[in-house]
Amino acid sequence: MEHMTTALANTLMGMGTVFVMLIFISLLISLFVYIPKLEEKIKNAGKKPEPVQEITKEQKQPVVEVSQEEDEQLIAVITAAIMASAKDVTSEDKLVVRSIHRVGGRRA
Repeated sequence: MEHMTTALANTLMGMGTVFVMLIFISLLISLFVYIPKLEEKIKNAGKKPEPVQEITKEQKQPVVEVSQEEDEQLIAVITAAIMASAKDVTSEDKLVVRSIHRVGGRRA
């Protein structure tokens, strides 16, 4: 019976140690969120903060309007890419994409 008590105590001591260390490791990992903030603070310790400039309505970037033709081309390219990536899924219209080529010299 004495051996059983010693074995039970050793088991509980081992399991308790593992449980406490897992909690410690979990807390340590949760503190990793603050490491980039500390690095930034250390990096900017000697620098003066730059003055903040207010953005007025005149300084805002103009809205670029996309023509209907470019929009339709974009939709066609996205549809072709989706269909090419879903090779094992067949559609009712039996669409087959053999290749995708860039139209025009403009990059997105």
